[in-house]
Amino acid sequence: MFCHPLPFSLPEIARRRRNPGVALAVFAAFLSYACGGCLSNEYVIPRTELARLAQLPPEQRGQRMNVVQELGDRRSEAIDTSAPTQTATPADSYQSEASGPPPATYVEDGPQVEAGVGIVIIPGPPIPVGGPAGYAGRPMPGPRGPAGIVPGRVPPTAPRRPGGSNAGGLGNIGSGGGGGGKGEDLAVFLVVMAVLATVGLVATEGVRYDGSVAMYPWQSVHLKGANGQEREVPLAQISPLDVEATTKAVVMDDEGWGLMRLERRALDRRGFAFKMDLGAMVSSCSCLSADGVAANIQLGYFPHHRLGLLAGWSPAGGSDSDGKSFYRHNLAFEAQFFPLDLWRLHLGGFGHAGVQYASDASGGTRSGIALGGGLILELSLTARLALTARADYTAAQIAPAGQGWAGAEMFSAGVAVY
Repeated sequence: MFCHPLPFSLPEIARRRRNPGVALAVFAAFLSYACGGCLSNEYVIPRTELARLAQLPPEQRGQRMNVVQELGDRRSEAIDTSAPTQTATPADSYQSEASGPPPATYVEDGPQVEAGVGIVIIPGPPIPVGGPAGYAGRPMPGPRGPAGIVPGRVPPTAPRRPGGSNAGGLGNIGSGGGGGGKGEDLAVFLVVMAVLATVGLVATEGVRYDGSVAMYPWQSVHLKGANGQEREVPLAQISPLDVEATTKAVVMDDEGWGLMRLERRALDRRGFAFKMDLGAMVSSCSCLSADGVAANIQLGYFPHHRLGLLAGWSPAGGSDSDGKSFYRHNLAFEAQFFPLDLWRLHLGGFGHAGVQYASDASGGTRSGIALGGGLILELSLTARLALTARADYTAAQIAPAGQGWAGAEMFSAGVAVY
């Protein structure tokens, strides 16, 4: 399902396995490719929608229909439905399956803006590889030319913090409060991987089309049965019997007269969800004055549009008032609820419970129960993508010298992919 070949080979990994920095960069490149698939030329008609269309008069079936774009390989560019088409005359009819009338001219309510995001890690200068030349007139189906990337030098990694009891690291948890090193590199790399995964999901799952389209009634629909066989039936001739025998119905935006996108569906949270936020942590405990950067990475499931359950990891780190490094890792299960909707804005709340690990100069390495909650605001962009902002307060039993609970606020912003 990937758009491009991997920018490295197994022999190259074997030659570079002794260099951890190169290995991490190679794996990061692989993750960005793995999570950043392609938006396919295929659109699935849900079974309930196909049954509704089969009950309409043939000439009305293509006016508006709901589809969901598939993820996979795109064989050719979508047909430009904004190009002038021949207007049908009164003498035309819908009685000829072989030829049919000229395509109807659909009028779009407004401009359709599509955004694509891609990420490629390029250690050295790429070697340009030409794709197939453009075709005159209508695009012809065919595979896309691959993009070539030749690995080269990898930029040097940032210098590590000095070791010692006063220098913390994201990987110090369980290490007796020692200095930075491999553990810190691993934790930072996990955050980088989460960012790359987020970019890949936004570029595919987040922006793929899920909404209504207009289509010429005599354009073919690919009907797949339970036995694996596939038939091509014009939309105008699909019957209720065809619907009963069909397990999947697919239309293509590079066939016939193409598909005209009309309107995306509203945000729908039902199903699996991935969320990534970046922001700042502020300590509210007098026992420890520490402010720093933080991240919040969550994966879960929404059984209902307004209610979801997620598991999350919230790493944070920085320097206290004395300039000493500190780190926090919060592992928790969280429930989110969105009761209020206003246009594209969605206001909700959340509560979470779990365990927090802490490492700093004043208290060493320790862990304790962590409880918290707060408010969350989402701005929906598509049916599957939203921008998010969070305000979180968490209290954990990690105060130094047995002082009990220590509180901290976290303010962050990011994206949610449903």
